Amino acid sequence: MIKIITLLFLLPITVFGQLSVSLEEMKKDKNVTYDKYEQLLFEATNYIFENPVDLKSKEFVSATQIVGFWMNKDTEMGIPTFGNFFNALTNEDKQQFLYIVAMINYGLDQKINKDRILECKPIEGQKYSEQEDVREVQLEGAKIVLKYIGDKKNNVKISSQSKKYLKAYEKGNLEDVFFE
Repeated sequence: MIKIITLLFLLPITVFGQLSVSLEEMKKDKNVTYDKYEQLLFEATNYIFENPVDLKSKEFVSATQIVGFWMNKDTEMGIPTFGNFFNALTNEDKQQFLYIVAMINYGLDQKINKDRILECKPIEGQKYSEQEDVREVQLEGAKIVLKYIGDKKNNVKISSQSKKYLKAYEKGNLEDVFFE
């Protein structure tokens, strides 16, 4: 019984210690490829949304650095950073960054867990903002970030412009407000 309790206590320590070590390994890799680190990126995005914002935590910082590293690289998925919701979020409290992380998280979840690739890359003859994959990633990413922002323990300030989206999310009609 003591072994089980000890394991349950140590397991989170070993899991949370992995991101900082993995970040260092990724930085040292001379042949860094997206497919090799896709799972790590997914774990980093999950870590961010499963833990309150702690800008001093080594693991939180590592998670954000992993995401930041891949935001500037060519990946299989574009990140549609535009629209009224994106503009309503502030950078002061890292809301736009969290939204980008949420869109990455959703896209990777679909790929890794549901075998769906949402590329969000322009398709000739279609308006980018009206593409199904773009709209899905934006809306589902918004749900993730609004759930996170709406949780008071995460200590993310909500701008007056983004409050209408949070209220719509809480009432279950986000899609109506999101694409107006």
